[in-house]
Amino acid sequence: MERSPSTTAGTLVDHLEKSARDNPGKIAVKERNRQISYAELDEISDLVAGTLAGRGQDGTMRVGIWLNKSIEAVAAIHAVLRSGGAYVPIDPTAPVRRAATIIADCGMTWLITTTDRVETIRATRPEVLSSLSVLVVGGDPAQAPDDLSVVSWADALARGTRTTRTAAGPDPDDVAYILYTSGSTGTPKGVTLSHGNARAFVDWAGREFGVTSVDVLASHAPLHFDLSVLDVFVAVAAGACVSLVPESWQGLGAALNQFVADEKISMWYSVPSALRRMVEAKNSELLAASRLRVVSFAGEAYSTHHLRALRDKVPTGAALYNLYGPTETNVCTFHRVEDEDFGAAAGAAPPIGQPCPYAGAILLAEDRTRLPGDGEMVGELCISGESVMRGYWNDPAKTASRIVDQTDGRFYRTGDIVRRDRDGRYVFIGRNDSLVKIKGYRVELGEIEAALESSPAVDQAVCVAVGDSASGDTRLAAFVTLLSGVVTDERDMRRQCRESLPSYMVPELIEILPALEYTSTGKVDRLALTALAESRITMRRAGPGAARK
Repeated sequence: MERSPSTTAGTLVDHLEKSARDNPGKIAVKERNRQISYAELDEISDLVAGTLAGRGQDGTMRVGIWLNKSIEAVAAIHAVLRSGGAYVPIDPTAPVRRAATIIADCGMTWLITTTDRVETIRATRPEVLSSLSVLVVGGDPAQAPDDLSVVSWADALARGTRTTRTAAGPDPDDVAYILYTSGSTGTPKGVTLSHGNARAFVDWAGREFGVTSVDVLASHAPLHFDLSVLDVFVAVAAGACVSLVPESWQGLGAALNQFVADEKISMWYSVPSALRRMVEAKNSELLAASRLRVVSFAGEAYSTHHLRALRDKVPTGAALYNLYGPTETNVCTFHRVEDEDFGAAAGAAPPIGQPCPYAGAILLAEDRTRLPGDGEMVGELCISGESVMRGYWNDPAKTASRIVDQTDGRFYRTGDIVRRDRDGRYVFIGRNDSLVKIKGYRVELGEIEAALESSPAVDQAVCVAVGDSASGDTRLAAFVTLLSGVVTDERDMRRQCRESLPSYMVPELIEILPALEYTSTGKVDRLALTALAESRITMRRAGPGAARK
């Protein structure tokens, strides 16, 4: 399917080069007790880029980054982009099977990782390493298998092979990164985004939030999560500092509050669940005394009740932003929270707002006809503009299924049902398919079902999502039926999931049923199973005696 060329000037590489010239001694990245200046980040990324570019290929080189969040991981991102390649971040906690699937799917030229991860892949999926070169961070590369092409991070820096600054760098239309998200067939799908896609969002965010070199941005989101694009690149564009939240602290409200205070964070961006934990922590008074001036959230609905609690904790005058956008479009609508938003019902959420300046929006009816462009309407939100992805990696059919060509542009069907209010703002209502958000991550229920059904014991698996009104979280429950004569239990099913799925996709409840319920049309009765899941989860959380009451 044809895509419009980018009209965004420049690439992500330009920002680092400018900040290194303008603010060479300014701290670029902090990681606990470590830090690196813009001059150092520029030099390191350029040296590593020289090593990567030495093994180039026709077209955009894909480079996997399978590292814990660190200064080296951020430098690796910039190095890949400077080499003209596209970075492919892999969840550092991902099961080896999932990581190997991603490595194989996008045909990586390089993998930047640790020695222990190389050995783990080699023990389970050695074939995916056959055409790779590996850049090892930490550890002893001499311990790597002899049949692999391995370079150490230290050697890459010592070689002194720099890129040629006068050489043609990446173009705005070139792929900058590929983010893998949950796939309904059981295989993760790669969302391919260009430099122009990213720059449209990054440049707007810098202007909207008024980011300058005195700001300190917290990096809470994992690097394989699209929220990280703001943290990493908006900071570099402004010559600001990005401070990396330790991965073990991501769900610890008290630790995050202390981090905001100690690191003098001025800008925060995360999923609402993290902010709820921060507000509920015993040391939440640290937020009021902090330097926070912009707090943004995305990835989940944020109820008015919880949002009011956040407003009361952060410094007076701090701006609160609700940002919306699937990975395929990056942020495409935004809403600055105002006092009037707190008049909504306790369970309601603020609007997802109006389109960003670089995005267009239309609504489609259930039959996919276009709805009128003004007035109050309910329909599927479709997004066009500079931030819309190039497509799904190596899957033109999937791309075509999500793109709608209109006379005024190429629109991505989000699958989200929204209401446009009288002021032209969009309000999220729900999904039109089986994709849900868990802790800010997009999860296809079909991928969990596929993982369960890959067990030789399982006949059929159905996964449902259950909302928790108390916490605002979404919880997963799975029901399975077994093949005749097979004996297994929930622990085996859970083990099956953990072998192929990230931890956030492992259902809280897995129950074996003698049979599934069906509707009159012959379809699985998901509503009945959702009600059953709600009952089971409620009883579990109430304690052992709940079922007897």
